[in-house]
Amino acid sequence: MPNDMHRLLASMLGLPAWVQAWMVILLATNMAAFAFLDTDVGFWTAGAFAVVAAFNLPMMVIQGGLTRLLSVPHFVWLALVPYLFLSLFGSEPLPPGSTRHFAVAVLVVNSISLMFDFLEVYRWLKGQREVLGISR
Repeated sequence: MPNDMHRLLASMLGLPAWVQAWMVILLATNMAAFAFLDTDVGFWTAGAFAVVAAFNLPMMVIQGGLTRLLSVPHFVWLALVPYLFLSLFGSEPLPPGSTRHFAVAVLVVNSISLMFDFLEVYRWLKGQREVLGISR
């Protein structure tokens, strides 16, 4: 197990700096949901985060690092993103305040992530299944 963790860490640290920074932004934005659990936006975002984590954490260990396949669980956000959009711009939008700001952040960050995710899943389906960040 220690070697598995070293390989996982090497995979993460071997990614380009901008990808590492993006992963921090993505993780922090979605984890912030736990500060908003008393709201519907926080509840559903935390639920989506839990689903993604439940799949991706074991996959990272099993695969020995990060692969493009880790993008697949992010597709749970295909339900969250429209919900957030309607919460912000629908007939009964969220009032100004921290919950609205949080919803905007999650909407923007997860929408951008989904654009990357579609590309990464396509690349995985085309055979690019290597562990990322680890030199061969």
